Amino acid sequence: MQAVLTIMLLGIVKNVKLVSDIALTISFIILAAFTYTSGLGGATLTAVFKDALVFLGVIAILAAAPFAIPGGFATAFKAASLKALPTGVSTLKDPFFITYTTLWVGSSLALYLYPHSINGALSAESDRKLAMSTALLPIYGIALALLAMYGILIYGSSEAMNILSLFPPSSRGILVIPTLAVTTLPEWLAALALLGVFVGGLVPAAIMAMAQANLLVRNIIKPLYPRITPQGETRAAKWASVIFKFLALGFVFIVPATYAIWLQLLGGIIITQTLPSVFLGLVTDRLDKYSLMVGWAVGLGLGVYLFVTPHKPAAMSPLYPIAGHLVYIAVIALAINLLIVLIGTGIAMAIRGGGRT
Repeated sequence: MQAVLTIMLLGIVKNVKLVSDIALTISFIILAAFTYTSGLGGATLTAVFKDALVFLGVIAILAAAPFAIPGGFATAFKAASLKALPTGVSTLKDPFFITYTTLWVGSSLALYLYPHSINGALSAESDRKLAMSTALLPIYGIALALLAMYGILIYGSSEAMNILSLFPPSSRGILVIPTLAVTTLPEWLAALALLGVFVGGLVPAAIMAMAQANLLVRNIIKPLYPRITPQGETRAAKWASVIFKFLALGFVFIVPATYAIWLQLLGGIIITQTLPSVFLGLVTDRLDKYSLMVGWAVGLGLGVYLFVTPHKPAAMSPLYPIAGHLVYIAVIALAINLLIVLIGTGIAMAIRGGGRT
């Protein structure tokens, strides 16, 4: 959302820093208004519209690239190779293979554990529709793969690179797709592509806000005020979602943009530690509850500790060096978590078996 408004405002406001701040503020205001007035029903209906626009934009850029960029992807890959990107261009360099693998494994495991994902699943109309929509989710992988390729494609467009050069390196990543859209597509099609990106950010952000508001109302406000009416719960959830959005806005202004992806991956580290209790609990009830709690606590503590330890590529990083490779901390902590759960459950079963004999 911020990226789209930043590109749109670039010709109106000359100060680049002011452009980004104005775009971010407007995005949060629109998000707060949308969530407060529409609720989950509005987000669900808008999601259909969003999917159509996102795929339209992705396919349109793919089709227009050979005409707008002489040589298309071949030119882009050649230009990117001259930049000597540390991770490689056509293929990943060897040190990053393990890093990439553990990142996608950890992120995939965390995907369905986030509160907003669970909130969406519990709001499904029927188990059949939930199963169908879940089965279709991998289609997004096609769009994401193309979007990742566009990160290379932009190197072939001098006009797009000139626009990105106006911004600090830390904020250029989020501007790649909007910049490509306005430099490769006709104005009317670029507008639709930008709308798709904007709505694409609006829908998941709205569902996340509603999920945290539901957690707050059900787990804190409801126990403190047991006589609260359903209407009161709704009002409290609406205002909670609005308040948290503007707290998030202040957080974004304070925290450097380079930390954004690190904090996202820290969330993955934390939420992944609930996998044994949540996911494995759906498969079997034989796991020892005390072992689950100990494994969760150790995994959570270890994950956060490794994240903040200073002897890594940065002061804070979701990657930890093992045998010369950077490994996503969520996978390390989850492995220890599962090991404790399995060993603890085995000991508990042995003790219960010995007691019966």
